[in-house]
Amino acid sequence: RLRQKLTPGFTLRKMQRLQPYIEQIVSERLDAMEQAGSPADLIELVANEVPGAVLCELIGVPRDDRAMFMQLCHAHLDPARSQKRRAAAGEAFSRYLLAMIARERKEPGEGLIGAVVAEYGDEATDEELRGFCVQVMLAGDDNISGMIGLGVLALLKHPDQIEAFRGD
Repeated sequence: RLRQKLTPGFTLRKMQRLQPYIEQIVSERLDAMEQAGSPADLIELVANEVPGAVLCELIGVPRDDRAMFMQLCHAHLDPARSQKRRAAAGEAFSRYLLAMIARERKEPGEGLIGAVVAEYGDEATDEELRGFCVQVMLAGDDNISGMIGLGVLALLKHPDQIEAFRGD
């Protein structure tokens, strides 16, 4: 039921709307890597930063909240933290999401949550929308980060593919 409501948010046109922001965040992160000098840590400076920023833009997390939002998300999942500290971070993360959803219900933004709320109102419950946000972050952040690192590694191991990549 909820997937049907969310599917229109993943159209080609909607994803193309994100392209300028994605290009901006990637450029900023590559600039930061260049400024760090050699050797630079691609994972820390690019791969760990880009996915969260893009996913926040997708779901509609306000830009001023994104650093805190990602900190809560990562703290909730950090296996080095005690279960009690992870649970507290998870509760704070959930509280933030529910507050964000309440704001979106009052004034829907351009993100996916705002679009669903504007289109379907209370047909999508707060708990369903919160769960969707959690799933997007869980499924996307780590996986995309890993794929950026693995993609660069594959290109470095196959230099002939770098030219093909640059060409198209």
